[in-house]
Amino acid sequence: MRLSLKLVTGEKHQKALLGGLERFLGVANPELIPLVPKILMILYQHDILDEEIITAWGTHTSKKYVDKETSKRVRKASEPFLTWLKEADDDSDEDEE
Repeated sequence: MRLSLKLVTGEKHQKALLGGLERFLGVANPELIPLVPKILMILYQHDILDEEIITAWGTHTSKKYVDKETSKRVRKASEPFLTWLKEADDDSDEDEE
C-alpha cells in the first residue's frame, strides 16, 4: 500500500488506477468482478482513492480503458460500495447538523 500511496498522488493518477482496475478485472480476470466493492473499500480506506473520484467514476461508463459493456459490468459491480459511500456521507452530513 505504501508504494500505491507514492504512485497515486493526484486526481489523474486515481482515474488511471480506476481505469486499470476496469481493464484488469473486466478484461483479464472477469471472474474477479464480484470483488470490486472490496477492492474499492481497501483503496478508499488507505486513502489511495478519494470519495469524489470514486463517486464520479461510478456515475458513468467510459470507453477510455475498456469497451462500454465491460465498463458497465465493472461499475455495476461497484454499486454496493457506492451505496455505502453515499450512505456514510449522508450520515456524516446529519451528524454535522
